[in-house]
Amino acid sequence: MSTQQLTLYVDGYFVNPFDASCLITLEEKRLPYSTARALLRDGQGLPPALHQRTAIARVPALQHGDFSLTESSAIVEYLEDMFPEPRVLPADPRARARARQIMAWVRFDLRTLRVERPWSTTVYPRLLGPLTPAATREASELVDVVSRLLAHGDLADWNIAHADLALTLWRLARNDYPLSSTVTEFLERTLARPSVRAYLDHARPPNPPP
Repeated sequence: MSTQQLTLYVDGYFVNPFDASCLITLEEKRLPYSTARALLRDGQGLPPALHQRTAIARVPALQHGDFSLTESSAIVEYLEDMFPEPRVLPADPRARARARQIMAWVRFDLRTLRVERPWSTTVYPRLLGPLTPAATREASELVDVVSRLLAHGDLADWNIAHADLALTLWRLARNDYPLSSTVTEFLERTLARPSVRAYLDHARPPNPPP
């Protein structure tokens, strides 16, 4: 199928790690694509025509020819099915299941941590108060999960779940939360990957989201 009509609709400030997961997938697969910004916080949103086609209207949204899709994990799996090589999910069923488990966890858990350490602060730094006990527990759980995955060899071979974990950890690292040398090395190695840098280094508006 043609790749000439791939458009990824993303948050206009490029501060959404789930947008990042989709963009990193496109970069890893070396697919020609364009991005379109949806300045949701400024009262704008998806174009009306796309809004009608996505069923669940939000970003990230992928438009591929006459097909449109939202939800980042669904977009990643769609791209993996349509353009299998190079892979971003493991070929081995158990390793692929582990990657999907990680992707689901970072999307649906750690909610207090996400509120108290917004991902926008990784690229638009600002002073924040100390973590509440609930957010502290979630931060500790995050670091513990990554440490155990590393120890068990579940993060030996790169896949898209590595990017999800690293972008979540970066909330902590950029806000002076202490990380072990092992976790820090995983974080730095993943953030240095060219596909991840494509999102981190993307041009952004000069001022943070309102």
